[in-house]
Amino acid sequence: MLIRQGFVYALRLTAQRQVLLRRWVGCRRFVFNAALKYQNAELAAGRGRPGYLALSTWLLGLKKVHPWLCEPPAQALQQTLKDLCTAWERKSKSKFGPPRFKKRGKGDTIRLPQYCRYNAEAGVIYLPKLGIVRLRHSRIAEGALKNVTLRLQGQRWVAALQTEREIQVPTPVATAAVGLDFGVNVCIMPSAGTPIELPSRISRYERRIRRLQQSVSRKQRVSANRRKAVARLGACFRRMAAARRDFLHQETTRLVATHALIAIEDLKVNAMTASAAGTIEAPGKNVRAKSSLNRAILRNGWSMARSMLQYKAAWRGVKLVAVPALFTSQTCATCGHRASESRKTQALFQCVACGHTENADRNAAENILRRAQQQLARGFRGDEIGPGGSPAGTAGYAGTHACEGAQGKQQRPRPRSAAQGGAVRLPLAGTVSELSLFGNLHP
Repeated sequence: MLIRQGFVYALRLTAQRQVLLRRWVGCRRFVFNAALKYQNAELAAGRGRPGYLALSTWLLGLKKVHPWLCEPPAQALQQTLKDLCTAWERKSKSKFGPPRFKKRGKGDTIRLPQYCRYNAEAGVIYLPKLGIVRLRHSRIAEGALKNVTLRLQGQRWVAALQTEREIQVPTPVATAAVGLDFGVNVCIMPSAGTPIELPSRISRYERRIRRLQQSVSRKQRVSANRRKAVARLGACFRRMAAARRDFLHQETTRLVATHALIAIEDLKVNAMTASAAGTIEAPGKNVRAKSSLNRAILRNGWSMARSMLQYKAAWRGVKLVAVPALFTSQTCATCGHRASESRKTQALFQCVACGHTENADRNAAENILRRAQQQLARGFRGDEIGPGGSPAGTAGYAGTHACEGAQGKQQRPRPRSAAQGGAVRLPLAGTVSELSLFGNLHP
């Protein structure tokens, strides 16, 4: 099985190199916006939209007009044109429509598709026109290096190394099956075992974010103090996101390693978290309550957890089944009687037919597992879900930094790099669809 996996590392850069990378990112943004303007002008004139070959020739003329565009690697600017053409191809699938002009400070990235070399023993990477750069080398990147993407996150630069390798999908050693119910109060409720709840530090981050948001609101607009307050707020958001991502990586890896069948609900999270504000002509109802529910759903990372389970299950040979979510919370897991009155409260399920009493999320998880087993008994495979379901067994591109096994809530020691002679763990890693640059960065 051929997989692409991403490894994200923080870079150890001098101030001069950071300034150089900022100029490279500015060149990429300038080329992207100029090429998009050129394409829009051609479309407005009734001519066809220039493709990649035409844009490559156009770029040579642009470099003659602006000689400073020769400073970054040529392949990086060519990759910018490819990204623009890809954005046009995805126009019909994207809710944002055609590509838009890039702004400074929004997605400052540059991708180097060639002439990059990675030295795992020394914990360094060679980048064209930049030289050897030290990494915060927390683990070894496995596979053949395909490209390197540099990104500015807050005040530090990170490098995402995309590798490609062939793996042998093993036969699952475990034989257990589990159903998972993604909840609001409890992050993930399994059909058997202890509930999976977000770590307490997430709540601390949320309280800190509220204080920082108040601090930002008190600062004068377009002032240096406001920019500093916004930077502190962004750093807190990134830490909270990294903590949640690392936690979900550990828990999903543990679930995949200890089960042969995992059943989940086929939830449409985008639709569930849509705003209820409405319009001026047709205002929505219960807007505050709906916004609180949306915030709770996004806080628990339902989509992220499902994405992790998808590719990890495919890599481990575990069967993942997504079942229709209809009436899973109103059906009794013991007698099968369905009634909305059985759901007494958010946390309590008490069947009106047989009197079975259980935690509502646990009851739903048992129903999810039973539905998955029934689908498999009818001949459906893990990646062929019946009506109301969707494929759940396909592996996408890999991403970053899942941890081998759960470590609980204990504080883990700072890992040593291979260059320092430390033992580097080789965990299963990945994210959903395409290389993610927002992976958890191990300290």
